[in-house]
Amino acid sequence: MRLLAKSAIGHLDAQQLARLTKGVDIIGDIAILKVPDEFQGRKHRIAESLLDLAPNLRVVLEQISPVSSQFRTRKLEWLAGEDRTETVHSEFGCHYRVNVDTMYFSPRLSRERKRIADLVSTGECIVNFFAGVGSFSIMIARHSHPSRIYSLDINSAAVRYHAMNNVLNGVQDVIDLICGDANRLVATSLVGRADRVLLPLPELAFESLPTAKSALRNECGMVHCYVFVDSSRRSEAGKQALSEIGPVLGRMGVLGEKVEAHVVRSVGPCRYQVCLDICI
Repeated sequence: MRLLAKSAIGHLDAQQLARLTKGVDIIGDIAILKVPDEFQGRKHRIAESLLDLAPNLRVVLEQISPVSSQFRTRKLEWLAGEDRTETVHSEFGCHYRVNVDTMYFSPRLSRERKRIADLVSTGECIVNFFAGVGSFSIMIARHSHPSRIYSLDINSAAVRYHAMNNVLNGVQDVIDLICGDANRLVATSLVGRADRVLLPLPELAFESLPTAKSALRNECGMVHCYVFVDSSRRSEAGKQALSEIGPVLGRMGVLGEKVEAHVVRSVGPCRYQVCLDICI
């Protein structure tokens, strides 16, 4: 039984528990819930039970709006525990200080971040278009011995935390951190620098592909492009992503057979996040 359902035992009957399908995001010692409308009157008691059930947690928040805006933030409401939104999240030996109220961070991308780091060869130069608090960049810097990582993000709050996280992880000498619009920054100062480019923001990934190509040395290298696709089956999500990116790559002169699709996770009913690994 999922952690949220366990915490609701005693507050909801068996039929109601069956309808409690939402999961929990655990970031450091903060739990973020999505509570269905019909259970709003009992959400504080469920949150208190969650703290009792998981002693490693200190804060429970409810997500009350979708992720939105160019900063990918979401509205949160305090439910139980300490009244704060900052924490330190750890994964694969990396530590990220995060304020979940002012910046985006997903613990569900942990294995994907490690997957990308494992693909990076010693000495590579990386450009990360939408770096956030540094989760991909720091994972690569800690595990893969790149020569340089250029981390770009338009959210000044996230950039400040990225700078703190660089020091926290001892990678400040490897990562160049720049606040601003990634496409403009690359076009003005990072053309032809990279061996590998990351586009981890699905809302802007497709439109950023031409600029990502220009960031590569001689316009040759790897681009990791993250997208959301609708598919009735997880097994078909990769094919759907390939079909959607095909026309974009065709206009760029990139052959479709040089693209591999990796289904990262489900983000909703019949909706998936897919990483397209593109060899240009």
